[in-house]
Amino acid sequence: MAHYKTILTKTMKRVKLIFVLTVLIFTTVFGQEKKVVCDCPKTQFAGTKADTTFHLSNGRTIVLCGFKNPKSKPTTYSEFVLAACGQDTIIDFWGAVLTCKLRVNKDTLLVDQLQNLPTGENFNYQETVWTTEKIYFSGQRVVRKLVVNRQIRKYTKAQIQTVLKSYESAKLGLDDSKMEIANKLFIATISGDKKARQYFKEFETKFGTLDGAFAEEYNDLISMIALWDKTE
Repeated sequence: MAHYKTILTKTMKRVKLIFVLTVLIFTTVFGQEKKVVCDCPKTQFAGTKADTTFHLSNGRTIVLCGFKNPKSKPTTYSEFVLAACGQDTIIDFWGAVLTCKLRVNKDTLLVDQLQNLPTGENFNYQETVWTTEKIYFSGQRVVRKLVVNRQIRKYTKAQIQTVLKSYESAKLGLDDSKMEIANKLFIATISGDKKARQYFKEFETKFGTLDGAFAEEYNDLISMIALWDKTE
């Protein structure tokens, strides 16, 4: 009788072990979250093959189709579209002149637009996050919210005085050095200096007629100041 009980006990243990293993296998195979695979809708802006896929914490997926800037660390993108899986239209197109860094924060995709600005030491230029667009879902609807990076490094009073003097002493004629002054006046303006803002407005006619790439760069800075003022 005791021998029979021993055999029965071992048999029950084996049955329990098999049951536990079965549950583990089922959970591993069937319980894992399935990653959605999809491509972008056909557009005139980019191909349909997804270059990068972003999985949000709520199970939604956004794909990017377009150009990945080679050797960029962290990875940046230009001339690309974003699309939500399951939808037949794109979220939007980001042009070739833009440089963006993308990252996921839980249920939100963050698109950081980078600008090369003189925010480093000794007015050195460095890639700086200018705006961040938050893309998330409300039901089936894509929601977008653009915020300006108000943590951009500002100039000290001494640095602002240096910028103002460089503007005041600059000779007539437009060249790259003058556009550097315009960029520094931009940072001095968002740093809160009124004279820098005045000089920035005067810059358009101060050194000659702006045209071509110089006019485009200056107009971009005007738009950036307008956005900065709007979101204060």
